[in-house]
Amino acid sequence: MALPALLGMGALIGFFTRIVEWFVTRIAARFTNRLAGILVWTTLYLSLLVGLAVTFVAIINGVSASLPSDLAQGIGAIKPDNFEACMAAIYSSKVAVWVFQQKRQLIDWEQGRPVL
Repeated sequence: MALPALLGMGALIGFFTRIVEWFVTRIAARFTNRLAGILVWTTLYLSLLVGLAVTFVAIINGVSASLPSDLAQGIGAIKPDNFEACMAAIYSSKVAVWVFQQKRQLIDWEQGRPVL
């Protein structure tokens, strides 16, 4: 009587293994899709910020170069010498804040807390 019961254990273990495998695959796929989405949006956001900063600096430098000399000197007196460095610092801080917000949302999502 014990032998037929032991023969069915392999099928039972295989059945439970497939169920566990299915659950793990679903969780991993969901996590991977979410992480890939976050990486795509982060890349897009960073490239847009860099493009905006470069465009802004090019516009300021282009306007200064195309103005009459007296007006360009007046703007040169107002515009600091380290204008590009200041813009880079401002945009870098915005990027850092956004990355930390994304990290917090990812941690909250992993821990099952509601993500706002």
